[in-house]
Amino acid sequence: MAATEDKNKNVIEVIFKIQYQPQRNEQLAICGDIPQFGRWQPTKALKMVQSTSNQWQVTVELPIKKDIKYRYVVYDDYQINDGVDNIVMIKEWESFNKCRHQCIKRTADSSTMEIDDGVFGIKGQEEKATKKGWLTTESYVNIYLKNTVDKSLKFWSNEAFTQSTIKVTPYHSQQHTQTNIDTDVYIKVLDKDRCVPKLQADQGIVNDNESFYVYTFKTSNEKDLGIKVDICAPESSNVATACFDLDKSMARVTTPIKCCTSGNQLGELTIEYWIVKPATLSNTMTLPEDYIDYFQSLPMPLLIGHRGMGAHDAKDADYVVEENTMNAFHRAYDEAKVDMIEFDVQMSKDEKIVIYHDFEIDNDNSKTIKKKVKIKNLDMQELQALAKPHRNLAAEETARDELFPTLNQALSELPRELGFNIEVKYPIDEMNEDEAIKYQDINTFIDKILEIVYDLAEDRKIIFSCFNPDVCIALFMKQPRYPVLYLTCGKSDLYVDYKDYRCEKVETAAYFAVSEGLRGVCSLFLPIKKKTRLIDVIKGFNLAICTWGNGNNQLENLHFQRTSRIDGIICDQVKNCQIVRNEWKG
Repeated sequence: MAATEDKNKNVIEVIFKIQYQPQRNEQLAICGDIPQFGRWQPTKALKMVQSTSNQWQVTVELPIKKDIKYRYVVYDDYQINDGVDNIVMIKEWESFNKCRHQCIKRTADSSTMEIDDGVFGIKGQEEKATKKGWLTTESYVNIYLKNTVDKSLKFWSNEAFTQSTIKVTPYHSQQHTQTNIDTDVYIKVLDKDRCVPKLQADQGIVNDNESFYVYTFKTSNEKDLGIKVDICAPESSNVATACFDLDKSMARVTTPIKCCTSGNQLGELTIEYWIVKPATLSNTMTLPEDYIDYFQSLPMPLLIGHRGMGAHDAKDADYVVEENTMNAFHRAYDEAKVDMIEFDVQMSKDEKIVIYHDFEIDNDNSKTIKKKVKIKNLDMQELQALAKPHRNLAAEETARDELFPTLNQALSELPRELGFNIEVKYPIDEMNEDEAIKYQDINTFIDKILEIVYDLAEDRKIIFSCFNPDVCIALFMKQPRYPVLYLTCGKSDLYVDYKDYRCEKVETAAYFAVSEGLRGVCSLFLPIKKKTRLIDVIKGFNLAICTWGNGNNQLENLHFQRTSRIDGIICDQVKNCQIVRNEWKG
């Protein structure tokens, strides 16, 4: 009896309260550093109870004088296997730099402690800080109606379906029957007013056959996955449908559109789809206790050395050491005092993550005619056998074994104070190309990168970026820790037009970043300089802006960007980094 009384003196019932207005299926939980809160594992977080329409609470017994740290998370709780098991899908989490903190204590006039944390995503006087959830056990399915190069929806003659509504319904197909999946479908249209995801209405959304439409949903089971697309003519009873099997990770598919009444074929519908799977180490990923937003309250732009000390083909820049080598990275840090280095990673045939910019390398071992070979088709030994510098530097010879360093090597050998901007190399198609959709398995590629980064990065600052928007989605959805920037050329005479509408303009890049929850945009400097209003467009969405390109090799442009709210500058003339840093600090 005495032992029980002593135990009761050491613990207290604590009531946690928070306000949040849920959407369909949404629940709230507390995730933190103690076993009761899951030890930062969100799938094991303490689930809360909805007491009113927007009030959530939970009571838990905790030790007195215990300091606890925690964050609130929004999740979807789906029943599977006839209700025996459930899948927890993290939708959103509080992303303050410093998590919530409480010291558990007993007051003289109460046997319980009540903690009212106000509103989800708001702590004290800080601005709202939340972040989209990452994949834990489920996959993230993207359905694209691109329309911008060729029309997705084509009817042979029936004008009744002009300006029709389109609704997407996911299903599982088994033994010639379709079972709808109980999951929320979200719609995003890549323009200024509709880029924020919206829950699909019962009737779907009007398709103007010109805009870029994205339908997304999550599923815990990819087996026999498909979608039904219902097409309804406005102000009439005409209904047509098209069905697709989603049996690959990524594909472009065309299927007949059939009248629901007669069964006659009325036209055809073309979609592209992309299924992001959870990272191979997703079950070990946790909510960060301290989440550092590198771009918040920067006193000056981050200064980033392009491929170390500069690219071999840069203009208005001294090329003093071979790009993307450990020597270049060390010198950028030691001599130019850059905040970060930018380098390119690719996956070799034997799934090594190598640092190299070009997609191809000269095959000098060919006995007939010199030809180029793709990096992805060579293993590490073959790459090093073909390795040679981009330019012959009399003052700085580059040994063959210095080329093709690995991501493991960079993370292990470079000072931890040196940040990394890791550009993931993956093609984007020009107008007459069709390579990207079948180039390499993106899920495998990104998983290999994340395995290395999570193993070796420790507290190093890391930013991911890519020109391919689908790779950016995977980089963001597979992990919660590192920011992702979408790389873009914008509209420029220096570069060709690309097939993917998301690559078309800087504004479109911003709409895409908002639609997927990315941290920002990394744009060629030239279109930003020509149209400074683009800075307001991007900042209006609370996105970070970094820049790259030859314009960043001129001192006056660096000064311009500091006063124009640019967050990061990637440059080749890295000696300018030290010059402007000294001036800006002064």
